[in-house]
Amino acid sequence: MSDAIVRVTIKNADEIKSAFKAAPERVSAEIGTAINRIITRVENKAKREAPVNKQRGGGNLRQSITSKMTGRTSGMVEVGASYGVYVHEGTSPHIIRVRTKRVLADKRSNSIFGAVVHHPGTRANPFLQRAVDNQSSFIDKEFEDAVERAVK
Repeated sequence: MSDAIVRVTIKNADEIKSAFKAAPERVSAEIGTAINRIITRVENKAKREAPVNKQRGGGNLRQSITSKMTGRTSGMVEVGASYGVYVHEGTSPHIIRVRTKRVLADKRSNSIFGAVVHHPGTRANPFLQRAVDNQSSFIDKEFEDAVERAVK
């Protein structure tokens, strides 16, 4: 999901900074461990929050959600499906035109729409943001515990 970014604010950032100055290696290790646990938890929650079209045997969006560490003290949860940003952020009304065929059609439902469709747009479904919001107390606790472990 290249255009949708979900940011997380860390409540005890000042404590982390001062602890990092005192023991940078230990704090980095503890923060890295916390971030790994957080992104795994957010990934799992995002998979549960992501919509699935059960009538069409969906689940591709859910299956495309992954998490990974991107550095020693950074990580990300990513939606690999190319349409994920449109589900998350929604779309405004738009026109869909035929490119290579004579008409637009849905083979699964045997529906034919014509050469031009005036799509009404889609409502945003911020499943990734909901996953982060739902885990906010867990995120805060993980960082608090990481700092506490690092300074002891």
